[in-house]
Amino acid sequence: MPINQDFNLKDSGYSNAENTVSLPRHRWYYYKEGFSPYLVEKAIELANIGPDDLIIDPFNGSGTTSLTASTNGYNSLGIEVNPFTAFLSSVKNENATALELNIAKSKVLKGIENGFNSNLIGFSTFSKTIDNKKWLFNDSILSSFEGGWQAVKSLNNQSVQNLFKLSLMSSAMSNCNAKKDGKCLRYRPTWEQRNFDKETFLMSFEENIQRVEEDIEAQIIDRKPNIINGDCRRVLDDSQEFDKFKLCITSPPYLNTFDYTDIYRPELFLGKFVNSGQELYDLRLRTVRSHVQAKWMLPKLKDFGTLYNDSINHINGNKDALMHRDIPLMVQAYFEDMFNILCSLKKRAEKDAQIWLVVSNSAYANKEIPVDLIIGDIGCKAGWHLREIGILREIKRRKTKHSPDITHLRESVIIFSSSRIK
Repeated sequence: MPINQDFNLKDSGYSNAENTVSLPRHRWYYYKEGFSPYLVEKAIELANIGPDDLIIDPFNGSGTTSLTASTNGYNSLGIEVNPFTAFLSSVKNENATALELNIAKSKVLKGIENGFNSNLIGFSTFSKTIDNKKWLFNDSILSSFEGGWQAVKSLNNQSVQNLFKLSLMSSAMSNCNAKKDGKCLRYRPTWEQRNFDKETFLMSFEENIQRVEEDIEAQIIDRKPNIINGDCRRVLDDSQEFDKFKLCITSPPYLNTFDYTDIYRPELFLGKFVNSGQELYDLRLRTVRSHVQAKWMLPKLKDFGTLYNDSINHINGNKDALMHRDIPLMVQAYFEDMFNILCSLKKRAEKDAQIWLVVSNSAYANKEIPVDLIIGDIGCKAGWHLREIGILREIKRRKTKHSPDITHLRESVIIFSSSRIK
């Protein structure tokens, strides 16, 4: 099936999360890698989903799919390997009263004022040390955060605890000397002159908790999603928590060598989701093989169609033009993971289920890898029927010495159906 160059959702903001910065609950924590809630609503509409049909997202991230399903009254399940983002997607669906939040806020503000010794002071690049020329947080930020965190632990209401924990983490990241930029954390311009301290942290916290209070009053969640923190490659095969789904809308990690675990390293440590470098590395091993930052199990499958063969032969034939020697193995492993996931989804699908899969093409050795078309081939091999591959937008990419002629990459939605298209 050819690419639909005139897809009706093209260049309409469906594939990016920019509009979430102003949407209730979505705005509690900006997650750049997400897609638009409007894409979820469009998929629900076109797939003819009823309120009791199950909507799933095996790469749930910050929870755009699960939150959008909940706010519209649909049954949903999200699977997410990163414990911080699994927590984030769950908290976005919490409810509490204004009175509960106000009572708790005074305790948390006092905790921030008093501060508390943080285990992250002196650890790695989290704070200033003799050896660190750059550091993520000033000591006063870590102390203020930990003071608030300890106060939150004394609260009796778990929902209120979670809401305040998320607000504290968001406040810490607003006062971080670095910010997320593409595949890494980059230090802010003139970061040393910004002098983030307890006062700037308090200001951020007040703003964050105010958003929570406003949104919770305006939008009660009556139907909460089920969020599973785990590797979807295992959960889809083994979990007894759900049966058949009617719609899967998701965006797997792109084939771009991004280590999303590393990008969210500050939140993972701040929230006590990991406590050591080894635990962080173990988490990398549980993620889809789209990066080269871990010694994951080597791939075995390689029958992914002629487009894949053309791409991998080009990559193998131009290894000197690659940024890392393991990229050929990573590409093979990525498509093996995607094939196995699509096979697992097929076993869980209703007879008229659909998958909406948002992906971006990649560039290696100065060649655009048609990830969308290759996954289209893989999905058919896994037993799905390809309905459409529609272009959502062209993404401008930074010029690199490894692929200097590739200036844009196609981002598409691949739509599969479990039943033959009539």
